[in-house]
Amino acid sequence: CDTPVEPLISKQWFVRMKELAAPAIAAVDSNKVQFIPKRWENVYFEWMEKIKDWCISRQLWWGHQIPVWYCQSCEETIVSREDPTCCPRCESKKLAQDPDVLDTWFSSALFPFSVMGWPEKTPELEYFYPTSLLITGFDIIFFWVARMIMMGIHFVDKVPFRQVYITPLVEDEHGIKMSSSRGNTIDPLEVKKIYGMDALRFTLTQSSSKGRGMRLEVRNIEASRNFLNKIWNMARFILMNLDDERPQLPESVNELEDRFLLSRLAATIQLVRNNIESYNFNLASEELYSFIWHDFCDWYLELAKVRLMSREDRAVKAVLYHVLTTVVKLLHPFVPFISEEIWHVLGEKPSSVSITSFPKATVRDENAEAEMSVFKELVNAARMIRSELNVPQKASIEVLIKTDSAKVIDLVNQKTRALCALVCAREVRISDDLVPPAGAARKVLSVAEMFIPLKGLIDVDAERARLSEELAQMVTRLKKVERNLANETFLGRAPEVIIAKERAKQDEFSSRLSRLRENLTAIGP
Repeated sequence: CDTPVEPLISKQWFVRMKELAAPAIAAVDSNKVQFIPKRWENVYFEWMEKIKDWCISRQLWWGHQIPVWYCQSCEETIVSREDPTCCPRCESKKLAQDPDVLDTWFSSALFPFSVMGWPEKTPELEYFYPTSLLITGFDIIFFWVARMIMMGIHFVDKVPFRQVYITPLVEDEHGIKMSSSRGNTIDPLEVKKIYGMDALRFTLTQSSSKGRGMRLEVRNIEASRNFLNKIWNMARFILMNLDDERPQLPESVNELEDRFLLSRLAATIQLVRNNIESYNFNLASEELYSFIWHDFCDWYLELAKVRLMSREDRAVKAVLYHVLTTVVKLLHPFVPFISEEIWHVLGEKPSSVSITSFPKATVRDENAEAEMSVFKELVNAARMIRSELNVPQKASIEVLIKTDSAKVIDLVNQKTRALCALVCAREVRISDDLVPPAGAARKVLSVAEMFIPLKGLIDVDAERARLSEELAQMVTRLKKVERNLANETFLGRAPEVIIAKERAKQDEFSSRLSRLRENLTAIGP
């Protein structure tokens, strides 16, 4: 506010800190208290080793009043735990308590044991002190964390907690710390109305790396809301197909996608557990996101739809049910409301998912994951050809695959029905001596070559004109990027981030140019 401030010397109450700091430094030095991430110990030591006496008196209306009285008769200063009735020096009853209150951090430093009934040796104090973990921000490591450690050791002879997890500070989209004084905060109650609290929680866990700051943007909360909608729709689809059945998972499953999903689930469980235990909550939430959105929804559910047409395929229902209940348990620490709701709809025991045991990983099936990787590559190649050459969405295609790998041939023969369903194909043929027809689009894969005959699927002349125009535009864009990267002045002055973006563009444009030329060759002159 630019108001001039004039320093004023006044009498205040101080606490001598050197004696309190020494055992608190030793507690962290000996790992009785651990900071996570460990680098924050340096901030702690920096403050504690240069500690000065602490002014604890404040001229405020609210707070714990300082336990000091002054005799109005002889001016004796009386410090007492109990309210004195008379002056110990002159026995006068004319006493006045100091009007100052304790610094709020002094009161807060007593919190871990004072709320448990201290100084009485209560069962609560015995059971809950010390706590296992304190979660806080790095900006109050000295103001609160260090002072709690000092007070805990001094009054209870024990550290107040064993681990201190330091969270990043919440920042706005510009990387500026959120604060009410700046007016750049997001109102959590408004977020709740629009997106729900689970969306906010998941966004915060996704953003909570072990850095100094985490940017919180509305668009990220919206993306989390969309993810939760995906989970809800996934659960509804599974429950609709289960009817009232709750099939148990058999000891072994045979279908590739079943083995693949259970293997990926085992890997996800282990990664989520490891990351939670090491306080890498962002990595844990990302693993869950990737498994649910990609492995489960994008791939397994699409393959399951083909099999669910057959009422006799009970294995697919058992896998769906098992994975859904496991996913709900994994999600619960991150999104408690939607996971609890799905748990109740499932009708599972016990009555709340919060009191179930957390999933444990089983053995992975790496062969299934490798085979599924090949299957995905085949599906993605066919989809890319359709997309790049504007093959109508509902047009049924023919997929021709050439390979000398017996494993790939066996895989395609087993999954022909699924492959046809996922790429809208009327036929899939595979052999080691396949001769593609003229005018077929071609994709070279890691284990095979794929061809899709285009006759009757597209307007060849219109598609050739479109691809030629796009090719010319891509050549122009690539030349512009290459000129920038060949310019010594640009390379000398531009930030590394900008140069890296230009190089990424060069790679992307070169790749797209190569694909455009392949597609033009495929449709012929």
